[in-house]
Order: sequence, then structure tokens, then C-alpha cells
Amino acid sequence: GLLSQEEVRGLYAELTFLRNVIGMRGEIEGLTAWCGPDRTQQDFVFGDIAVEVKAISGQERNSVRISSEDQLESLTGSLFLTVVRLGTGSESGTSLNELVASIERGLSEPDAADGFFGKLASYGYVPMNEYDSPKFNVIEERFFLVEGKFPRLVRSGLPQGVARVSYDLEMEALIPFECDSSGVLAGA
Repeated sequence: GLLSQEEVRGLYAELTFLRNVIGMRGEIEGLTAWCGPDRTQQDFVFGDIAVEVKAISGQERNSVRISSEDQLESLTGSLFLTVVRLGTGSESGTSLNELVASIERGLSEPDAADGFFGKLASYGYVPMNEYDSPKFNVIEERFFLVEGKFPRLVRSGLPQGVARVSYDLEMEALIPFECDSSGVLAGA
């Protein structure tokens, strides 16, 4: 079981965000908040703040795929959508294996390292040569507060009998909800 290319990009984006969270909040708190491998509604939950992380490739149109009616429905006080645009190249950038190794080297607490590898295993990742490519470059990270008239479909708003909804959000429509990364990371 290799991860699909979409799963590799998704994990890479979550790990990029995790690295930032660890830098701001510490190893244990960052890893405890990372829920993506547990297949919960959002990828990160910090008390009453949740963050859904999405990866898009540099070639994709300016839209992001929401894969369920639960991803943008908040069960917490605040919900943020983080979009990580990834470029790929064969020579420059960082592979998934290299990003995992970089985060591992930065972990100084034994419990954090154990938790990190446990979550990677839950995600379905084990270091394999197949994850040495492609190499990714983070082109941009954008942050959006999911509130009010944010365009989204949520379970509580679907007609009875409608289920397993997936849809694309146009990035242009999200601009009014864009916020600074420090608001997401500091609040998280």
C-alpha cells in the first residue's frame, strides 16, 4: 500500500503546517493537535480552534477540493482553512521522506518522536524509496477564517437524504475571508 499522489501531497501539506505549529506551540502540543491521521473532521484541533489543511498543486486551477460535508463544519469555536500550494520538480525542493526526516531531527522529546511516528503510521506512511520523489516546493500558504457567508456545504445544511458530498471552492471567492497566518498559529 503506497499512498496515492493526492495522499502524498495532503500529508506533505499537513506536515508543513505541523512544522510551523511545533515552532510556535512546542512538540507535544503540536503533535497532540494533529488529528489528520485519525481521519477526524479537521486536521488540527487546538482547544476551541480547528484547522483544515488542503494541498493544491502549482498547475491546478485556483480551486481547492473539499472532500466531505464535514470538513468545513465547525464543532469548535473557530475554524480555519489553510491552503498550501505545492510546486513539483525533480531536482529542487524536498521530498516527503526528506520532510519527515527534517521534522524527526527537530524533535528533542522522546514522547514527541514516538507520537510523530505513530501518527505517520496511522496515516499509512512508512519511509519508502517511492517517496523520494517528487520533490515539492511550498509556493504559498494562505489562511482563511471559515465564518458567516464563507462558501461551504455542511452536513447540518444538506437536504435529508443527501450524503457524501465533495466539491471545489474557487480561491477567488475565499479572498474576503483571508487572514494572517499569525492569527491561525498564535490562536491555535
